[in-house]
Amino acid sequence: MPPSSEQPSEKQAGDESRCWLTWTLRIGSCACFLGWAWQHLRWSVPYDAVLWNPDYSDWLARAFGVSWETYIAEVVTDRRILFFERLIGVLYLALAVISVTAKRHSHVQLTCLGIGSELLVMASYCKYANAGHAMATFVEYGGQILTPTVLILALERGVRDRWTISVAIIAFCATFAGHGIYAVGLAPTPGHFYGLVSAILGLGENSADWFLKTVGVLDFVVCVGVFVPLMRRISLAYAALWGVLTAFARPVAGMAFAAPWWGADQFLHEAILRIPHAALPFFLLLVLGRQPLANSDENLKIGTESI
Repeated sequence: MPPSSEQPSEKQAGDESRCWLTWTLRIGSCACFLGWAWQHLRWSVPYDAVLWNPDYSDWLARAFGVSWETYIAEVVTDRRILFFERLIGVLYLALAVISVTAKRHSHVQLTCLGIGSELLVMASYCKYANAGHAMATFVEYGGQILTPTVLILALERGVRDRWTISVAIIAFCATFAGHGIYAVGLAPTPGHFYGLVSAILGLGENSADWFLKTVGVLDFVVCVGVFVPLMRRISLAYAALWGVLTAFARPVAGMAFAAPWWGADQFLHEAILRIPHAALPFFLLLVLGRQPLANSDENLKIGTESI
């Protein structure tokens, strides 16, 4: 695809890369990396779902020149997987710092953020494999995976460049469509969805099911609404609010004064790593919704030509 004819000038892109709009993406990327860092350093990520699955990793055993049984027993052990997790956790901490300090002309920092997105793809794919290859599991991580990439584009090309807007829209729609697939029951709705609704709203099973299906439909509505002028602002505003509420539903439902650390070490990072679910629609609302609809439509047209 040819480069954008609307690509900003050096001065314009530089000004936009430093503007407060970009801080929405910086905060989203930083929070995502911090949450995943805590997940890796304190708890675990199911890398074994891939590393111990011959359908994925048989080639590794052959590369080491050992049998599959030897590979499991001696090459990829629990201890080595744990070391790998902790190492990735430290890298995520560094990437959280880079997210708030990255500069437009720092190729090293931008490259690191790109590697961070790839690491998030790897972790998300392992969760997808561990969830029985339910595609919605992988799709819903799109917002987290792509937020660092959107930040890179915003820094390099400007917040209103077609590539920045395009990737932000893809990431936003992936997250909400993935949630919607589970909520409406197109894929088996996870039990913790019902648990969160019941714990916070006190709804019974039937009421919780009705509530989830309703918000699931709204998840799809906002994905469509971002492309419809009359729906765009309200859709993005709702999505940003819903992103905050669903992120912090985890600690609200799970934390208790009676638990050690109030259970914060187990639940708080689950909210932090989901900050991109609110940051992306908020960013799009600021970029596409702060202008008159006619101008906003032109920006969206520029942004979606490359989708």
